[in-house]
Amino acid sequence: MISWFTRHPTASNLLLVLFAAIGIAAAPALKRETFPDFRPTEAEILVVYRGASAAEVEDTICRRIWDAVESVENLDELTCRAQDNNARAVATMTEAGTPDRFVNDLRTEVSAVDDFPDETDPPIVRQLHRSDVVASVAIAGDLPLTQLDRYTDRLETRLSALPNVASVTKSGLGERQFQITVPRALLEQHGLSAATLRARIEAQSLDLPLGTLETPGLDIALRLTDERSTAASLADIVILSKPNGAELRLGDIARITEGYSPEEEQAFYNGQPALFLQINKSLGADALRVFDSVQELVTHEQDTLPTSMTVTVVQDMTSIVRDRLAMLVKNGVVGLVLVIAVMSLFFRPGYAIWAALGLPVAFLGAFAVMALTGLSLNMITLVALLMAIGIVMDDSIVISDAIAEEPASSGSLMNRAITGTKKVMPGVLSSFITTVAVFAPLSFLSGDLGAVLEVLPVVLIAALAASLVEAFYVLPHHLGHGLKSADKPPSRFRAGFERRFSAFRDRGLGRLVDAAIAKRYLVMGMTIAALILTIGLMRGGYVQREALPDIDGDVLEARILMPQGTPLSETRSVVTRVTGALDRINQALSPEQPGAQSLIQATQVFYNRNTTAGESGPHVATISADLLGAEIRTTTLDELIATWRKEIGLVPGALAITLAEPGIGPQGRAVEIR
Repeated sequence: MISWFTRHPTASNLLLVLFAAIGIAAAPALKRETFPDFRPTEAEILVVYRGASAAEVEDTICRRIWDAVESVENLDELTCRAQDNNARAVATMTEAGTPDRFVNDLRTEVSAVDDFPDETDPPIVRQLHRSDVVASVAIAGDLPLTQLDRYTDRLETRLSALPNVASVTKSGLGERQFQITVPRALLEQHGLSAATLRARIEAQSLDLPLGTLETPGLDIALRLTDERSTAASLADIVILSKPNGAELRLGDIARITEGYSPEEEQAFYNGQPALFLQINKSLGADALRVFDSVQELVTHEQDTLPTSMTVTVVQDMTSIVRDRLAMLVKNGVVGLVLVIAVMSLFFRPGYAIWAALGLPVAFLGAFAVMALTGLSLNMITLVALLMAIGIVMDDSIVISDAIAEEPASSGSLMNRAITGTKKVMPGVLSSFITTVAVFAPLSFLSGDLGAVLEVLPVVLIAALAASLVEAFYVLPHHLGHGLKSADKPPSRFRAGFERRFSAFRDRGLGRLVDAAIAKRYLVMGMTIAALILTIGLMRGGYVQREALPDIDGDVLEARILMPQGTPLSETRSVVTRVTGALDRINQALSPEQPGAQSLIQATQVFYNRNTTAGESGPHVATISADLLGAEIRTTTLDELIATWRKEIGLVPGALAITLAEPGIGPQGRAVEIR
């Protein structure tokens, strides 16, 4: 096959064009995301029991859920968190199960429970992890919350309509409610009770279907839409009417106020009241395309708004993927340039360019395999492509050198290319098989880490296999033609370089190798000593071990946990102290950043949220800081955390103030006790 492809005038070129066409066609179809989907199939069971304590919820909800679902096939684990007013259970499926069947079985069993308290809402069962977070949009301004809420609802509708946006979740404000207050004396004066007043309000605030009106031409659906959604429309409800036409309206006896519940559901952006829209993409969508469409819409919105309002994208989860893609392109270009530059010192530039062709072919081949297997461009597959750069270049250089060193006595130029390729073919194949033997076992790891790492050997081996095909069936044909220029007399520069390089090889490196061979027992002893030292450093804990390396991100959070029952005002004072410490750190460290840029780009405060504690209420809060990009700033995340913690100091009454980066990837917590 090598001989046929080398001698055929067009076969190798057609193979090269085929690789390029398939790879170029497949590349735009690859989705880009942070990590491959490693999460197990989980389903959430949510039951609302208003007015119940956590102990009551545990006994009447959680225990009954467990009794109902413990027989569900492929159930791996069930956790149920009992809180005041609700229970949230999460069921995890084993790897052998089918997601749709698993969720349907859970829904069937939970729906069959007939001894939940009468006051509970119907249980909600839904599958988790059907989407990925892309970014959040902050809407802030010096406006009444009602106006901010209505604008946010309109923006939410527009964001939801963007391609591949799976859902948009609003936070920072509780549920909109109307509070109707009537003095008891007025109720008694008109012969009313609270229950009677409620019934009459409900009877005049309706949105109900009325059936279908059938006509010869068409059927018309009828619906009564008289739901009161404003304070003015509620005030206009008739509570009492007399035969003489006199009417008593709700606004005559009641004070109607509009508010949001719970009160502690609040958020701030750079100190201003704000609402946040979390953008989630569907699992099969490209994260960068979704982010770009969101950014475009937000930029257009900001241009049309008054200066008193701010609409901006925060908590960008795609920046790390964009950075790694830029790194891949940069490293690939640098690798090509270096290979061509170094090989041009020993061969003609045209010969060196053909030798470097293996790298783009390897990438295009990997793209084709990724598209066929449904893989994405993510942190792990990009690492595999970066690793492939060095290995691919080594094989191309070995084959190129073997062909160039083949003596002219071997025959024609094509015969020299065939003979040189066949001489190093066993070594190149051995190198490929060794790489496969080392990395292939990663595809058989179990658990979350295995689900992430299993894509690495697939992409790496695909890239190497593509480069191997190019090296044996495309490269010899082109290098055979390239020998015409390679056999020409070298220039004065190359001749001088080869003379000095030969001297270094023979007198410097050669003597060192001769000395190592002569004192082989000493060299062997030093090698064994280095091995013992390495094992000792690992066993002694000097070489740290972790599943995945920590990568400095661009978001840092402070999660505040106060004792249950702490009023919102006290939690606010702690938040003020923590944000004040962050402002002082920003003023101190920003001058040290490149161009004296601000280290803290934006700050968000969320009350009623603490993912570490898993609790909600006025006693918890989260402060999120968007930082200057990790590739730009000079302050590491560990240094910033240590400085921030020192500046905060001891906070009386706080159970915990956790400073951490929002976790991404499968590593999870180092230690979790349950």
